[in-house]
Parts: sequence; structure tokens; C-alpha cells
Amino acid sequence: MTFTKSLLLVIISAVFFNCSSKTLGGLTKEEYKSWKQQKKEMSIEAFKALVEERAKLVQENATLTEKSAHLEQKITSKEGEIDRLARQVMDLSTQRNQASNGNLESITDEWQSGVVFKVQLAAFDELDLRDLTENGSDLKIIDEEGYIKYVLGQFRDYKMADQFKKKLRRIGVKEAWIVPYKDGKRVALKEVLSEAID
Repeated sequence: MTFTKSLLLVIISAVFFNCSSKTLGGLTKEEYKSWKQQKKEMSIEAFKALVEERAKLVQENATLTEKSAHLEQKITSKEGEIDRLARQVMDLSTQRNQASNGNLESITDEWQSGVVFKVQLAAFDELDLRDLTENGSDLKIIDEEGYIKYVLGQFRDYKMADQFKKKLRRIGVKEAWIVPYKDGKRVALKEVLSEAID
């Protein structure tokens, strides 16, 4: 007996248990008698196996539906990331064209040299807020050491960076801390603190 026939028998058996001879569920009298005879010929073990198989299939269907919804959500997220990266590529291409035409004054940013203090807000391994930086925001996102790090503000003066960090903590950004950069690369605070305070 094929699986489809078995499943069909389970469903029909359930219908027959709940139907009287007056409500045949759309079956002709001949069909009703035929299915009733097949039900009688089915052993309890076979019926039990059909019911258990149906329950297993219902559970598998629910699991697959949940996985499908999760994958759809991931696909939507990745499509958004692709769109963001495509816009970023277009922007970089435009900047490169402008630079090659002599319209760009200088690619080197004044903040890339010397000691710079930035306030890092957080470091997440899953949460991605990159779309917040698309319109020239001072919020910078850095992929580093398996984390997506969010940095806000640039200060030449350590005390100003510290004041900004404290304000962020007062408004609820509890994990804000100062991270120094020297010549565009992150360095240990103790390496530059004496130089910055002098």
C-alpha cells in the first residue's frame, strides 16, 4: 500500500467515524460502502501506523514551514545588504571618476593622520546598522575581528571625547568607550594618552 493511499485511508477513516449513514460527506452509496469495507479490512495496527505517520508528517510540515519563513527573512536581509553595497559601489565609482578628472581636492582625510579619539558605541556580531551611515553620518562602521563595530565622533582632544562618551552613557548607551586611532589605525589608549593630554 503506497503512502498516499495510506494517508487517504486515515483521512477517510476520520471522516467515517464522524459521519452517520445520512451524511456521507459527498460520497455515493456505492463509494461509501466500498470505503467502509476497506476500513473494516484494515487492521488496528495499520490504522495506528497511518495515524502516527500523519502526525509525524504534520510536525515535519510545521518545522519546514518555520524554516522556510526564517530563510525568507534571511533572503530579504541579504537583498537589502546587496542593495546597500550596490549603492556604495556606485558612490565609490563616482568618487573615483571625480578624482581621475581632478575634481576631488584630496582623497586623504585630515582625520587619518595624527592621534584621533573616537567613541565606540558597541560591537555586535549579528546586528547590522550600516544603512544609518549612507547619508554622510558621522557614525562609522568597522568590520574587525569578527565584530561589526560602531564608532561615533572624531576628536583631537581626549577630554572632549570623554565628555561625549559620558553624555552617551547618560542617554542610555552604557557600553560607549573611547578608542584611539593613530594615522588611521586603532592603537592602545596607553600608547597615545600621554601625548594627547600634554
